[in-house]
Amino acid sequence: MLDVDQAPESPGLYAWYVNFSAGPHDWKMQPSPDGDQAIEGFLRLLRKYAGYYEPLPIALRGSGSYGATWEGELELDTPMREPGAATSGVDVEEDKRLEILMGSLDNEERRRVMATIMEMASPVFSSPLYIGVATNLRDRLRTHRRNFTKTYEWLREHPEDTETVRAKAKSFGARAAARNIAMANLEAWIIDIGETGSDDLTTKHLRDTAESAEWLLHRMYAPILGRQ
Repeated sequence: MLDVDQAPESPGLYAWYVNFSAGPHDWKMQPSPDGDQAIEGFLRLLRKYAGYYEPLPIALRGSGSYGATWEGELELDTPMREPGAATSGVDVEEDKRLEILMGSLDNEERRRVMATIMEMASPVFSSPLYIGVATNLRDRLRTHRRNFTKTYEWLREHPEDTETVRAKAKSFGARAAARNIAMANLEAWIIDIGETGSDDLTTKHLRDTAESAEWLLHRMYAPILGRQ
């Protein structure tokens, strides 16, 4: 996101990803009377990253007998949620997997390897946060950066608005800022379809084709910060 000015001024598709970021201070041993504190610290880092991909609650509403109305929300229950977050119960199998995960963080070298895997996973293994289409890729990505910066600055002064913005923001930049993603960790990959053009294809033709591709990609990959 820091370098969107380098994007081409041509029509195309783009996808935003968030990179995992960790350094030696995250995986180096931190001795304490209770053991190596770096284990819990690294787990918090993984939980924070997993939280970027956590879907919003699903609102449900139904009708019962005698005009009764049932309504509420469903939230994803996952062991990667921060401790203290509401959960529906204990899944023994998931708890075992969490124990295995913590066991794989029990020394410096294993934490370093985990950090390397997570850093390499995006974008090769990871789902996109957002997929979009643009007539001018540079202008569109600049708009995302402006929205992110404006929202980030607002939430720094009004943290009580975070959940509202997270659920109802109209733009990708605002939704990403509300999830407290660092701008430096946001990366856009683009498909410049201006390079595939010919004399028989106008900019409008290219844009229309890109919009059709965007529609299909949304339904295939369901980007978590897309318009749903």
